[in-house]
Amino acid sequence: MTRRGRRQTLLFRAAAAGLVLVAALFVGEGFARGLGIVAPAWQARDPGDVIMVGHPTRLWGMGEGKRSNAGSIATINALGLRGDMPRMPRPVARARVLVTGDSSFFGHGVADDATPAVLVGAALRGHGLDVDTVNGAVPGYSTEQTRLLLDEIGWATEPTLLVVCNVWSDYNFDHFRDQDLLRTQALFGRGLLARSALFRLAAGWGDSLRGGEGAHVVTWTQHSTWPESGVRRVSARRFAENLDRIARDAAARGIGVVFLRPTNRDMARGDDSGADVRAPYFDAQAAVAAWHGVPLIETGPAFAAAAALLGPDQLFLDDLHPSAAGNAVLAGAMVDGLVAAGWPTSRLVGRADAFDAAAIADSAEAGRGASPGSMSPQVNLFPAGNRALAAVEFSEGTKAAVGRDETAAWILAGTAHAPPGPVEVTVRSVADEKLGAVVLRGQTSYSFEIPAGHARVRVEAMAAGGRVIEEATPSSGELRLDIRP
Repeated sequence: MTRRGRRQTLLFRAAAAGLVLVAALFVGEGFARGLGIVAPAWQARDPGDVIMVGHPTRLWGMGEGKRSNAGSIATINALGLRGDMPRMPRPVARARVLVTGDSSFFGHGVADDATPAVLVGAALRGHGLDVDTVNGAVPGYSTEQTRLLLDEIGWATEPTLLVVCNVWSDYNFDHFRDQDLLRTQALFGRGLLARSALFRLAAGWGDSLRGGEGAHVVTWTQHSTWPESGVRRVSARRFAENLDRIARDAAARGIGVVFLRPTNRDMARGDDSGADVRAPYFDAQAAVAAWHGVPLIETGPAFAAAAALLGPDQLFLDDLHPSAAGNAVLAGAMVDGLVAAGWPTSRLVGRADAFDAAAIADSAEAGRGASPGSMSPQVNLFPAGNRALAAVEFSEGTKAAVGRDETAAWILAGTAHAPPGPVEVTVRSVADEKLGAVVLRGQTSYSFEIPAGHARVRVEAMAAGGRVIEEATPSSGELRLDIRP
């Protein structure tokens, strides 16, 4: 064969191989598209008045404007933060406190002027300080999302002090780890290649072979169902690492940091039944604060004192979210802690070197069995998420009912009806032991498996419009709870 003939043969083979490759990629893309592989992205529609909207890097955020807030109104500024826009640049002589956290510090269910950040600012000015505050708390945010928020907009507000209130969302059990969801959103949501379903399929397959620690890809398809067991949204060790990273990032900018240990309604009552679940995260807070030599503000004593005077139900809208009165207690504890620490004379700047989180462990992680259910914000991150969750809950309910010894437990089921907004349903024994709780957002049905030995229980439903308490027994049938404003 001549040289020209060999060249033509090679070119033909290369072209044929290219066509085969293109055809294979085309078929593979079609197959992957048929699976419906998607990135986690907020699925709920924004009608212009709900608080939560999708966010391109943090999964969800808050939409600008006047937003409905569980019976109240929240003003969201152009930064996607609650309250008025901070003055920029910050006046040179003015101190600025940036408060981070989740819905308990955002001000769930209360007016703009009753949020912890606003109340802290007013109290500090009452001490003669030239100070303003920025509310950097966003409902559902863990330290993973808060770190992104700080990098994207928080540091640019020029705070002189950071009050880090993140705990509740981090230690909560949910369907996936925040680190995994955020990595998946970043991997699948940007660039031309990320639009390919085949790339998403290959990335998920390759990640499944990687193993080890670190963020992993969440591959969700149209056939997926929710995991049947929950995981901490942020592991205890990762939580400590995030707190340390926030403190070091602040120190690099000359910004002080304090950490805050929150209190829920059960803790204010003196009920310590959830201490083992909280302990790894509270211990992590204390360890990181001690390493950086900055204050850890305890809110428990202030809430206990207020509960003794007013009753814990006056301090909370539900099991977790403080009322306006509760936010006043929370703000008072913050201010007392800052005054005791000598701020702003003492700037409370942390260390530059990293905290070693290797010893931080979580004994409660392995003991968790059930998925968190429809109260999870993660349900809104995938198409048909609620339908997939319903399939899991139906399956779990069927498994619980089949072969169950009726003398060991009984099922309490019913519905709760209230004005628009979340409804918390809590079941307690006659001795006031908490047996279970669920937050209903949109749905009305609830169901609890009551342990043996509790032939009578007290069922409480709380919403922004009020609360109702009923008793139930195994023979009660379905229990309807109506909350009327």
